[in-house]
Amino acid sequence: MAAGAPAAVVLRRGPTGWWHLLHWDLARLTLTGGAWFHGTLYPRRCDISPDGRLLGYFARKANAAGPPWPGTYFAVSRPPWLEALAAWETCGTWTWGCQFSADGALAICACLRDQPFHGSYPRPVAILPMRVDWPQRDLWNEVKRGWQCAGEGDPAAALAAPPDLVMRREPPGGGGGVTLGLLHRGVDFAHGGMEGVQVEYFLQHQPGDVTPLAAAAWADWDHQGRLLMATREGTLEVLQRDGARFQRIWSEDLRGLTPQPEPAPAWAGRW
Repeated sequence: MAAGAPAAVVLRRGPTGWWHLLHWDLARLTLTGGAWFHGTLYPRRCDISPDGRLLGYFARKANAAGPPWPGTYFAVSRPPWLEALAAWETCGTWTWGCQFSADGALAICACLRDQPFHGSYPRPVAILPMRVDWPQRDLWNEVKRGWQCAGEGDPAAALAAPPDLVMRREPPGGGGGVTLGLLHRGVDFAHGGMEGVQVEYFLQHQPGDVTPLAAAAWADWDHQGRLLMATREGTLEVLQRDGARFQRIWSEDLRGLTPQPEPAPAWAGRW
């Protein structure tokens, strides 16, 4: 989600080898389809600019296009398209990803060179060294959106067993006693999950009142304090709080989509 605008980018996987990008307007609750990509995208290492107008993404192509395009790269595009306005070669799949600042500056972790091999970026760019502190890398997107690790004495910490990591986030403007939490259960590529990361979500109204969100593959609060979820079944949902319960007010089924790649529109190729 964008930090300063009611917008998000959906990275949908499937069928095998394909990804589809959609722009999610959280004010109007509408979806607009964009790029289809044959290869691998890494959602946990992407970022969206605070105004929602730029996407930083890390990709591995199924079949490298040949020089000057490497097999793995980081690029900036205009969502929901992947038309690269600037692109940097990465050192394999070890990169942490990127982060946009409020002033438009960009930080990228673990690129081979400071200068892009394709295009240019109009604001300052910092190329950061490699980091190897896991599972913090797995949850870096959550940290950027305001999630915090449960400290010692936090009731949520009792839900985990080492080396699990517990994080939580209150709704914007105060939660009225409810927080959204997650458990990082490690990495297991045999059991799905974004980049193999095993995450379980839950709602907590008070120390002993925990409601698992078993259907959630991803969850977070939007700027209005609504609960957003991407389910393991392939749907997007928006839930509004009604007292102690959450009522579904919108949903969209993204199952059954078939690849229909098409060129990006002209505006997606310009700054």
